[in-house]
Amino acid sequence: MNSPSNQPNEHRVVGARLRDARLATGLTQADVADALGMSRPTLAAVEKGTRKITGLELRRLARLYQRDVAWLLGEEGPGVMAGSALHHATANLSDADKEQVLRFAEFLAAQRRTEGAAVARPPPRPPEEPT
Repeated sequence: MNSPSNQPNEHRVVGARLRDARLATGLTQADVADALGMSRPTLAAVEKGTRKITGLELRRLARLYQRDVAWLLGEEGPGVMAGSALHHATANLSDADKEQVLRFAEFLAAQRRTEGAAVARPPPRPPEEPT
């Protein structure tokens, strides 16, 4: 069992994972705070580990970030489907290296979403000339 002196460190770990997951989804603190019905400074405090998070908030964040609650709590490493090419390629990596691979994959996914959104928007119309 963890001693009370470990609790602040655990809050920082959870906060860092929440921040990483938010950044990977391309959401701002304001976006997430609005979705959860809390203020942006409150979310910032959660991400810094200076404010405790409720179970309901954690579950809602896990849904929003498409992550397992256990991962957000630091209880499991990044998951890769067994038998997949990525699973075989990363099987012998350390947990830290697997985390780096996951972060890079999340970065690529966020870039794809950003590029897709930019392509989906129509180009700006040139100003009309006076007649």
